[in-house]
Amino acid sequence: MPFYKSKKFIIIAGIVVVIAALIGIGKYRAANAPVQYETAKVARGTIKQTVEATGNVKSADDLSLRFETAGTVGEVKVKEGDQVKTGAVLIQLRAADMNAAVAQAQANLNQKLAGATPEDIAYYRSAADSAKASLDQARVDGDYSIAAAELALNTARNNLKLAEGGESSQIVSDAYEDAVASLQYSLSTMDNSITQADNILGIDNTLANDSFESYLSAADSSRLVYANASYNLAKEAVNKARTAITPLTTQSAHTGIDTALGLAETSLNKCVQLLAATKEVLNATPPVGDLTQSALDTKKSAIETARTGAATYYNTIISKKQGIETAKNSYSTYTIAYDQAARNLDNARKTAASTVAIKEAAYAQAQANLDAKINPPREVDVAYLRAVLAQAIANRDKTILRAPIDGVVTKVNKKRGEFASATDVAVQMSGPQYEIDVDIPETDVSKLKVGDAVGITLDAFGDDVKFSGQVLSVEPASTEVQDVVYYKIKVTLGENDKEVKPGMTANVTINTASRENVLYIPTRAVRTNNNGEKYVRLLKNNNPTDVVIKVGLKADDGQIEVVEGLNEGDEVLLSIKTTQ
Repeated sequence: MPFYKSKKFIIIAGIVVVIAALIGIGKYRAANAPVQYETAKVARGTIKQTVEATGNVKSADDLSLRFETAGTVGEVKVKEGDQVKTGAVLIQLRAADMNAAVAQAQANLNQKLAGATPEDIAYYRSAADSAKASLDQARVDGDYSIAAAELALNTARNNLKLAEGGESSQIVSDAYEDAVASLQYSLSTMDNSITQADNILGIDNTLANDSFESYLSAADSSRLVYANASYNLAKEAVNKARTAITPLTTQSAHTGIDTALGLAETSLNKCVQLLAATKEVLNATPPVGDLTQSALDTKKSAIETARTGAATYYNTIISKKQGIETAKNSYSTYTIAYDQAARNLDNARKTAASTVAIKEAAYAQAQANLDAKINPPREVDVAYLRAVLAQAIANRDKTILRAPIDGVVTKVNKKRGEFASATDVAVQMSGPQYEIDVDIPETDVSKLKVGDAVGITLDAFGDDVKFSGQVLSVEPASTEVQDVVYYKIKVTLGENDKEVKPGMTANVTINTASRENVLYIPTRAVRTNNNGEKYVRLLKNNNPTDVVIKVGLKADDGQIEVVEGLNEGDEVLLSIKTTQ
């Protein structure tokens, strides 16, 4: 039998038809079902915004007390659990040295108050006399140093006047006159150098060396070649120098004299070189024939004498050039010397004044010391000793650990005979005032401010026992707990008659804001359009209508303040649903 004719097929087909019919009926009913609106009326009244959190009670004055100095514990005056008042002695260190210092300071003060002995007075009078004598000597020494500096300044001023005028000064003119005379005398030295060399070389005076020309410089012909070349160079330099020197007078322009000095220097230098080369020629010439060794030595001596003369005048010309330069610079030199002498005089006056002032101060101090010994001590005279005594007492007090507040001793960490350093906690105390540390989520911390009123309950006393307080501080740094950001705040716990203890769990409700006589609606009625505006849907004639509003405080219980856009009694749409 075909499957579509079987009983099983017929049953399945029937079920499918029934299901399809039910679906169709459901869609029809849904399309024609009546619409139901969930609404809320705009109300007027007081709304509040609070932040709730849980924290723990802590003492506001948990103190860890340490000595300000190190030492051995001498006496422990309290035990754990003792109630103490401010200033009560808790522990003392051994303080024999401190007590001795106090006694010494007191003795020094008493001695000062008693006045000086005759021996002390004699000593300070001698010191005052010595200081007076030193002051008098300083005045004499100062006057002498100033007088010497003034004399040096006058000398420098006179020297400066002699050098005034620069190029036209008498010093410069005298230097140029000396240079002209030396230049003129140098011409004969140059000529003699040329003549003496020619007597050996026979360049211009060809007959001068006929008797020995054939074996002149026979041992080294290169020296003769060099000497001949030097002769021509020297002769040319001498001619140039003669051209510049011959017309010179003491009235010649300084520039002309400077030029002549330069040419003379060059000429004499070449003459020295020529004569040296000529002597080397003679050294390479053997004594032969009429040129005996004696005659050869005589020629060498003549050449050496001429060379020495040329070298001497060469140095003279250099000296004259330097003399002119020195003369030209003399005004600057004397100006520097004068300025230095003026500074020396100023320094002498300042040094003398400073030295005298120091000696006067020393004498005044010595006289004051003497007067202090002679006169009865004033309060200002003993102020230092009183301060030393006060410091000694303060150091001794550092060995005594006192209670800084009223409170309870919670821990005593030192025993008699133990060493206590300045870093060791000797005693721990807890004060009567308490605070609550609370972690506030980052979503709520911006609502808080210091001074906000806080309602408090403690688990130890139940919800019926109410405490009050206020926000004391909000830490700027955040803390993460299981990836949630919190900010720690401190809340004061007001005075009460309950036996509150540190560590108790506290539930706090912080009143962050409130509004009276305002319009408000459920927060879930507020929507935001594409323009970022807040709006609600009002139900008018059973039809939703969008109305733009402005909102204010977001309050507790899911309410929000409406600033404008709605009236009291308006119905805002919360949700839409249909019935079937």
